[in-house]
Amino acid sequence: MTLGGDLTDTGGTGGPEQERSGGDLSFPHVPLDPSLRLTVMIRLVATDVDGTLLDHHGVLPEGRAEAVRALITAGIPVVLATGKLWTSVRTLVDTLGLDGPHVACNGSVVFSADGTLLARHLLDAAAADEVTSRLRRDGVPHAVYLEDGTIVTDELRPDHAVLPLLGEPLPVPAGRDGRGVIKVLAIVAADEERDLRRTIAGAANVQRTGPRFLEWNAPGVDKATGLATVAELLGIDLTDVIAVGDAENDVPMLRRAGIGLAVAGASPAAAAAADHLLAVDLSAVFDALALTGDVASALDAAVTEAAHGAARQVPA
Repeated sequence: MTLGGDLTDTGGTGGPEQERSGGDLSFPHVPLDPSLRLTVMIRLVATDVDGTLLDHHGVLPEGRAEAVRALITAGIPVVLATGKLWTSVRTLVDTLGLDGPHVACNGSVVFSADGTLLARHLLDAAAADEVTSRLRRDGVPHAVYLEDGTIVTDELRPDHAVLPLLGEPLPVPAGRDGRGVIKVLAIVAADEERDLRRTIAGAANVQRTGPRFLEWNAPGVDKATGLATVAELLGIDLTDVIAVGDAENDVPMLRRAGIGLAVAGASPAAAAAADHLLAVDLSAVFDALALTGDVASALDAAVTEAAHGAARQVPA
């Protein structure tokens, strides 16, 4: 992988950093005294998009944009770490004025605010073909994300309509025609996975990115490796980073960042990986962090403000 300048594909073969994360979500996470972790002065916030920064309908909640801008004004950059295509979040990047760089496709892509790809990791072509053959054989709706930003599928089905609802393009019925594969997405509920995760075991990082999605990326590639690339480009130590998320694919970065925050309603995997499970709105935490600069004060202030707000709403 090359950082900046010319883009170099890895073809799915990772270095030591990738090998440490893996698809088993066992990225080394040394637990520290929570009181010590929460006094870290934060220099960067990395946030998941759907279900975290946006609600589960893809809508930016009231007050969220202002809270993000307050962080930026306070000198704390905010970067996105999403499973979606880089093109699918460009409007959000522009709306919020996020300088980047950002993480897309579960860590397989790092891109700048203008959409330039700075790093990319491809899934081995033979492995991707094996996964899609298995999904086709089992009748599982799926989509293949290609290196040029195109999403293709062998047969467009009603289940694919969920992707545009989340701001992704509708897949095009076509083959990959020699183009590299960034990831494969299956539209399948967790209780219907059967043994799909064992398909091409060891040749991909397999993770659930939401209640309806199971995805395959290059081995050793995840949001933690993407965030590490972003931190390196910005000259920021990962111990000075807050990561916020809600799903299984957020687990590696929640573990790898200095502080991992899981939003209310997060999946059990994300909640277990985080240092703190938020009981208040994320906007309140961002507002307080912009004022205080450290996590402990921010969480205390957010909880206090939320309690006062609730008290003000109690009828006399």
